[in-house]
Amino acid sequence: YDRPYATHEEGYPGLVVHGPLTAVLLMELVRKHVNQPVREYSFRGLAPLFDLAPFRLAGTADDGAVTLEALGPDGTTAMSASAELAV
Repeated sequence: YDRPYATHEEGYPGLVVHGPLTAVLLMELVRKHVNQPVREYSFRGLAPLFDLAPFRLAGTADDGAVTLEALGPDGTTAMSASAELAV
């Protein structure tokens, strides 16, 4: 969508961030901070992120798996993801 359509027609506060882009950013978080190859990766969009609002990426590694989240400005989980690491 363009900004006028997203804000006036859809009622969003800005442009919606492309969900698969968010998934790639979460995967990059794993790649940069975990020194093991990923065997499997899955993600689920839960709420939209918008272009003019900050968001945060977070992850926790434990026993061969990584749990990830993209969090909106209010702390709401916008995307959850998980990565299974190769052994």
